[in-house]
Amino acid sequence: MMASTILIVDDEPDLVNSYARMLARSGYCCLPAFDGAQAMALFDREHPDLIVTDLNLPAASGIEVIRHAHESSPRTPIIAITGHCADGMTNAAQAAGASVCLQKPVGLAELDALVHTALRLNALRVSSEYAK
Repeated sequence: MMASTILIVDDEPDLVNSYARMLARSGYCCLPAFDGAQAMALFDREHPDLIVTDLNLPAASGIEVIRHAHESSPRTPIIAITGHCADGMTNAAQAAGASVCLQKPVGLAELDALVHTALRLNALRVSSEYAK
């Protein structure tokens, strides 16, 4: 069975690298992106199984990344993470297609568990759709 691919998007390289190291230890293949335009190009080229994205990004916002990914692949789970998770941003992220919006800082164990759960739920949903 192939490892799930996670697209990690944040303009803070240390944070992207920290998330990637932790998720790689859990067996995931990680694709780093440091701005919204790079994230959308990687999404289109690599078709990741899940996205973890900051909302405040250069070149294109996290909301644009979420909207782009959701329009292209509505079943792809998207976890939005931001330092400014006000109600308006949370609502905008979820309206664009994010599964959940988390406030920074996010613990590595919390993110690992959330990624695992989101991928598992998505797999169950897809398999039940095929069973119909």
